[in-house]
Parts: sequence; structure tokens; C-alpha cells
Amino acid sequence: MKKFHFTTDRLIIREYSNSDIEQFLNVVRQPEIYVTTYGIPKEYPKKRAKQWFRFIKDNIRKMQSYEFGMFLKTNGQYIGNVGLINLSASHNHADISYYIDTNFRNMGLTTEAAREMLRFGFEGFGFQKISGLCMSINHASRRVMEKIGMTYEGTFRNDLLKDGIYYDIDRLSILHDEYFNQKKRLEIEFSTPES
Repeated sequence: MKKFHFTTDRLIIREYSNSDIEQFLNVVRQPEIYVTTYGIPKEYPKKRAKQWFRFIKDNIRKMQSYEFGMFLKTNGQYIGNVGLINLSASHNHADISYYIDTNFRNMGLTTEAAREMLRFGFEGFGFQKISGLCMSINHASRRVMEKIGMTYEGTFRNDLLKDGIYYDIDRLSILHDEYFNQKKRLEIEFSTPES
């Protein structure tokens, strides 16, 4: 089976291996990640991490979801997760998903990884649409989606019940043509010599 491995300016984005478990747990157990995500549990024992690694490998094999670890190119340190989930062949779309170690926020690394996932989805799969969801209180996550060219579609009110509190969920998306127009525009900007 093909192994997925991507590189960006500062990151290596690759499939997880069992040797990543400890680094993974150090990040996913950060309270700030739990508070701003809707799929990560408060308690994360090692046994659950091993189950999740098997689950995502199985999803890749079944072509249902593709989740990868983000590692710094400089030293191989694990800093987060990024991927395309909820793939729908019948509707030709997927959702983007990510989180990052709180020590590496506000450096543009999540945006860099998310852009690579757009490329993977639109150029690799030919999706018509890639969407993203975030808790409305998670302004940083929404900002990442806006930076990669996504458009706000709406808010699902009281859509998530977490620790006895209802939270609103924002949905953003980008379409196939929007991605390629944006890519073409950026290529023109970077290839035009200064006068």
C-alpha cells in the first residue's frame, strides 16, 4: 500500500508510526487542545492512542479519511495533526481537520499544513469542495481556514454539547475552481519580477 509523505517549507507531513505515540500524547493531552476541539477526549490514555493509530491506518486503507502527523523539518519533532476526513466519493468532497501543539501556535505552521492538504485534495483527488468546521469560539482555527481561501457558509447553533455546555459550530469551505484560481493568482504574484 502506498505511504503518504508530504513536505512543505518547514514541515514533514506523514503517516503515523508506533514510535510517534509518546510525542503524540504530549501534544494531544494539552488542555488547550481539548477546550477548542470537538473530537478529542479530555482523557487520552496510551491504549486509546494506539487504537486511534490503528483506526486512522484502517481509514487510509479504506480511503475514507487521511490523517497525518505534522513534524518539524529541522528536528523531526511532532507538533500536530492535519488531514482530510469524511471523504465522500458520491458527493466529491471532504472536510479538513487539524490541531497544533500550543507551543507552535501563531507561526503559520497550521496554515502551511492546511494548504498542503488542499493541494492533496484538489490536485490528488480532484474534489469539488473541501469544507472545514470549528467551534465558533475557536477564532484561531477559523482564521486558518480564511487564510487558505475558505469562505464562511454559516453557523450551526448549539450544535455541540461539551461538558454540559452547548457550542455553536462555524462552517467554511473552498470550491475546486476557487482553489485553482487562488493558486494561479499566487503563482503570478510570485513570478512577476519587481520593477
